[in-house]
Amino acid sequence: MIPLKEQEFLREKFSRELASRVRIDFFTQKEASLFVRRRQPCQYCKPVRQMLEELAALTDKISLRQHIFDEDNEAVAQYQVERIPAIVLHVGDRRWLKYYGSPGGHEFVPIVETIVDISRGTNYLSDKIRKRLRKLKDDVRIQVFVTPACPHCPQMARLAYQVALESPRIGVEVIEANEFPELSQRYQVRGVPATVIDDKMSFAGSVPDDLLVDTIERVIQSSPLTATAAPETGPVTPTSEPGDTGAGGKIILP
Repeated sequence: MIPLKEQEFLREKFSRELASRVRIDFFTQKEASLFVRRRQPCQYCKPVRQMLEELAALTDKISLRQHIFDEDNEAVAQYQVERIPAIVLHVGDRRWLKYYGSPGGHEFVPIVETIVDISRGTNYLSDKIRKRLRKLKDDVRIQVFVTPACPHCPQMARLAYQVALESPRIGVEVIEANEFPELSQRYQVRGVPATVIDDKMSFAGSVPDDLLVDTIERVIQSSPLTATAAPETGPVTPTSEPGDTGAGGKIILP
């Protein structure tokens, strides 16, 4: 799944940059079984599992645990997993970040870099932004819709993960838009990256950290917002047709 040359690059990167152990939980289905709730097999579960197994084999500082979605009800409830394939990156014992779908193409980058961030306890946000995040009084859920072929999506996905690493009030789900068309339709996602905050506010494009935090604060304060309230967003990549993985599953290294 991960080419040998790229495995060697990652092995060296993890050897240099990982400090403490990182836990990953992966939610999938049984081989050759039907996913009853969706009435269809999980097309991407097997390749995602293989990718994670290869990733974890590159270092002893990544631990990987697999769960069967329809059987491990306790883990599903504990981590609030709603669909598969699901990748759960642990931040301490009671916090975690999620990725729904197959992180191929450009979306492999924020997964790898976030693993490093968790391991080292690092954060690239400014002190001013971090102070604002620590003052949040209510919980917020951020959903970032992405596709593997979108060159602008990793920036937004990683920023969302960064603010969640800084504030226990923020939960983040990065979602592969083409693999979950029902969600993309629900939130009217026509281009990526697309960000939805607490089902109250959505905007397209990649935004700077201060604008994201502005929006989070206004959602918490229940200030009036519109679907286009985030100004000066970055470039937007139209979503592909459902089922099109864009980058053909090719992994792009950080």
